[in-house]
Amino acid sequence: MRIALATSLVLVGALSLGAGVAASHPQRGAIVHPTGADEVVLRVSSGGGFVPVQVNLRALPSFTLYGDGSVVVPGPVIQIYPGPAVTPLIRSKLSERQVQALLKRARAAGLLVPHRIGYGDMGTIGISDAPTTTLIANAAGRHVSRQAYALGITAAGGRLSPAQVKARKALAHFIAALPQGAGGKRYTPHAIAAYVGPYRGQAQAGAKRVVWPLASNLATAGKRVSSGIEYRCIVVRGAGVAKLTAALRNANEQSRWAARSSAKASYQVIARPLLPDERRCP
Repeated sequence: MRIALATSLVLVGALSLGAGVAASHPQRGAIVHPTGADEVVLRVSSGGGFVPVQVNLRALPSFTLYGDGSVVVPGPVIQIYPGPAVTPLIRSKLSERQVQALLKRARAAGLLVPHRIGYGDMGTIGISDAPTTTLIANAAGRHVSRQAYALGITAAGGRLSPAQVKARKALAHFIAALPQGAGGKRYTPHAIAAYVGPYRGQAQAGAKRVVWPLASNLATAGKRVSSGIEYRCIVVRGAGVAKLTAALRNANEQSRWAARSSAKASYQVIARPLLPDERRCP
């Protein structure tokens, strides 16, 4: 077995700490941002592409910075098959000076401008079924969203304009240098989104049978994710979080779930921890 990070981002450098004072006395020229523990300041995520629907249901942002300086990122996972039933998350804390350093890097990279930035699309990249990287920023009195298709993949035939090439490099370099929770602690979610669907086909090798620990009915509970997808989503809160977490420790991503120990019907359960700003199924 080998250990690998569950995110494609890597830490290539520490945040530089500029001169400043405590968060209670903002630095002169500081970039204004939300300050709540559940308010997103920066978020990076990736989704779509030619992958099974289960991959996107399980997907978590690779980086989220909240107003109080908390950073939540995916933690390391053991690279085995079947993989763990839930991806661990790590929470660390940045000082206000570090938050300001990060936001100033974002501004220097041109990411906080109010107008749209062109990163190219499937046609200009010349590759189909690749994922899209999304960066959301709430800072300097603006809410901006940047979406780059197939970020990190070189376009064939030189179809990208010089401005698009520059913009893609700036976004990729900014993301690559984001802090990755070194020295952080395991994040305990306030709620878990459990995507439930019928277990199709034969049981996979290593697929454990696990009993659903809650009173909700696996056959009917939850809301349909979207049309054309068989999964329903159950949001587990309160005391149910600890019960489901305990059951997930005995499960893996291919486990067959049963409503009770004597039940014959099997279900697939995809568990996704909800982040501090999330209240319903993503």
